[in-house]
Parts: sequence; structure tokens; C-alpha cells
Amino acid sequence: MISFEDIDKHSWWYDLYMKYLCAAHNHVYYRNFYIVNKENIPPKGTPTFVIANHQNGMMDAMAILHTMYKDGRQPVFIARGDIFKKDFVARILRFLKILPVYRNRDGGRDDIKKDLAIFNRAAKVLKKGGTLVIFPEAGHQHGHYMSTFKKGFSRIAFAAEEMNDFKLGVQILPLNIHYSNYFNFQSDLMVTCGKPFTYDEFFELYKESPNQAYLALNEKARARVKEMTPDIDIPEYYNEIEALTHIMSEPLLRRKGLRPRFLPNQKDAAMTIIAAIRQLKEENPDDFTMLMEDTRQYTGLLQRMGLHHWVVNRKISWPKLILRIFLMILTLPLFLFGYLNNFLPDFITQRLTHKIKDPMMHSTFQYAIGTLATFPIWYIFLLVVVSLLTHHFWIGLVYITLAGVIGILNTNYKRSLRKLGTTFKALRLRHTEKYRTLCDLNTRIIDKMEGLLY
Repeated sequence: MISFEDIDKHSWWYDLYMKYLCAAHNHVYYRNFYIVNKENIPPKGTPTFVIANHQNGMMDAMAILHTMYKDGRQPVFIARGDIFKKDFVARILRFLKILPVYRNRDGGRDDIKKDLAIFNRAAKVLKKGGTLVIFPEAGHQHGHYMSTFKKGFSRIAFAAEEMNDFKLGVQILPLNIHYSNYFNFQSDLMVTCGKPFTYDEFFELYKESPNQAYLALNEKARARVKEMTPDIDIPEYYNEIEALTHIMSEPLLRRKGLRPRFLPNQKDAAMTIIAAIRQLKEENPDDFTMLMEDTRQYTGLLQRMGLHHWVVNRKISWPKLILRIFLMILTLPLFLFGYLNNFLPDFITQRLTHKIKDPMMHSTFQYAIGTLATFPIWYIFLLVVVSLLTHHFWIGLVYITLAGVIGILNTNYKRSLRKLGTTFKALRLRHTEKYRTLCDLNTRIIDKMEGLLY
């Protein structure tokens, strides 16, 4: 049986491994990694309980780890117990400083009884001035919305204070994790750090009624995370509202003179758009319903025609289009070099990843299998082969460096190729009745949204 007693003990092996993980996560897997309001993170040695929204499997944990790890701290995470079922997996998770908590659907009664010991162990991490991380929603979901917070988080928080006669002063640090895309390699990631808060106003309530105190702390904590989150809390129209954030973010940011490709700006724009739509629903339900129906029709037609919203009603600049085609033809040999030298590890990674049924775990497996395993092994193999063939180690080193860099750049080449295909498809369809209907809907939606936003 694996012991978690010294899980918060500082590990030099962990330090060494984290340096590799950080480099792969921040500079390879993600194109840009932003940490906003990092000054809100309490100093190392302060009992800190980190809470965050949960969307993207273990990549959420990696995002928090790389946010908190800069000052050398080694945070302890709490994760659902079902992922600890296999012994070798449990040992890896233990090395990564992850504690298991069992939910009713994860294990039997004996497993759930272990939770009390785990909660006490987690509370001791805080008592010793450590950093503890939990996702209070206790599950991840695909989408920009928040679930309810479970009581495990608040039970640990109060247990830590109770162990210290309510004088420990635990700081709860709310975070928001936001992705430009959940699944794509070389997408952008940002973590927003909220202001830490305490919960001493609930201590007396806890002494009288623990359950009421748990609920009160959950409500306060969820509100702090929610205020940083583009939370689409109208589930029956989730797809339509999310589509409107994509349609209107760039025009809104350009009107404000802000960079539309900068992820923190995109998140702020999405929150502004969601708030405007929520207000419309409250003040004018009929207009809201009409906007949702137009958006549903518009997105459905886009999907059936195989188009994207950015190409609708867009004026084509032929000189720019011809220049783009010329540059893509010119760089085609580089693309082929990168493609051929990265085909095998990419094929293995994608093949193994798509065997995972939960799509919100796909990026986790792409990162773990590809970035940390198949690609490094493949590049070592290439280095040996090219060095032996050329009798020069440095030629092999240059070769794998070029293969890796061009392989990463190929991600942008593929995106440009897809955008080019979409542009030509729009040109072919622009005189059809469906396309004219699409343009009319686009104009109507944008006019309505501009009235709400400006």
C-alpha cells in the first residue's frame, strides 16, 4: 500500500523533473503561456489553498503547477481517487505529489472511509506552510461554464484551521484557467490569479453547524473564481452564446484598439459579450430569443457548408491571397521536411490519444505521450542515425534541431492551409442562395450585438 505521509517533503528528483516538464509545457506544447496578476500569489511558506475551475484534464493541474513552481515550491494536488486504481499509476501520481479523494461513484465504502485520513493529511500540508491545490468542482467539463463546488474543499480548509485553534490564517488563492483551444498543439494558455482571501468570518458558524459553514465557504469561493471566468450560465443556449463570443471578440477588441490575438484580451472580450447577452435576456427576453434563434440557424448553416464565421461577408484581397499562395508554395519543401521527420511520433501519439474516450483528456495524453515521450525518443534516434551516417555529431544535432523547430512551425502551416481552403470554398459558394442567407444572418447578428456592446 502506498503511503502519502511524507508527500509534501521536498524532493530533488521532483525538482529535476519539473525543469524538464516546465520547458516542454511552456515553450513547446503551448505557443504562449500567460500568468496574469502573479503578484497575488502569497509568498512561499504561507499556508496557501489554491482553487480553480476545471476543464481540461490534467493540463489544468500542469497550468497551476507551472504558475506556482517559479519560486521552488512543490504544491500538493488533490485528485479523484479512481485514477489511482492501478499500482504503477498510483506510484507515478504519488511522485507527482497528488493525493486521492474518493467520490461515491469512484470506489466502495472502504475507499470513501480513507477520505477522512486524506483530508487530515491535506490539512497538515497547510499547517506546515505548504501549498495545496484542489479543483472544487471535482470533475472537468468541455466548455466555459462552472459546476457547483463540492464540500471536500471546505472540509479540508476548516480542518486545517481547527488543527491550529483557528489561528493558522490559511490564504485561499482563486485561479482561472483559460485556453484558446482545448485540443490543439501550439495553442495559448493563460492563468489569472485572483486576490487571496481568508474565511475567518465562518469560524463561529463552523463550530455550531459545520455543514452550513461548508456551504457558505463554497459559495464565497465559487463567486471569487466565477468573477474571473467567462461563465456561460445559460445552458440551453450554451452553443449559441459561445459562437457569439467567437464572432464578436475580434471586432470588439479592434474597436477598442486592443490586440485581437492576445489571449487575455480575448478572455476579457468574451466576458463582456456574455455579460451583455445575459443582460439582454433579463431586460428583453423576446429579443434574446430571436438572437439565439438567428445564431442557431447561422452556426448550423456554417457547419453544413463547411465554412467558418471569419470568412462570411469578408472582402477578398486578391493581391494578399496570391502572395499567401506564393509563400506557401515557396515554403512547401520546409513543410515536407518537417512532416516527414515528425510523421512517426505524431502518428503514434495521435493513434494512442484517440483511444481515450474522454475528449477532455486528449490534450493530457498528447502532452504526456507526445511531448514527453515519443518525440524525445524519436529525436534521440534521429540524432544517433544522422551522426553515424555523417560521422559528425554536430550535423546530427543541427538536423534534429531543424526537424523539431520546423515540426512546430508546421502547425501554423497547416492552419494557414485550412484557412486557404475555407477561403476558396467561400469564393465558390458566394453566389448561391445559402451563402446569401448566411450573409444576411451574419449582418443581422452583428448589428444586434453591436447595439448591445457599443
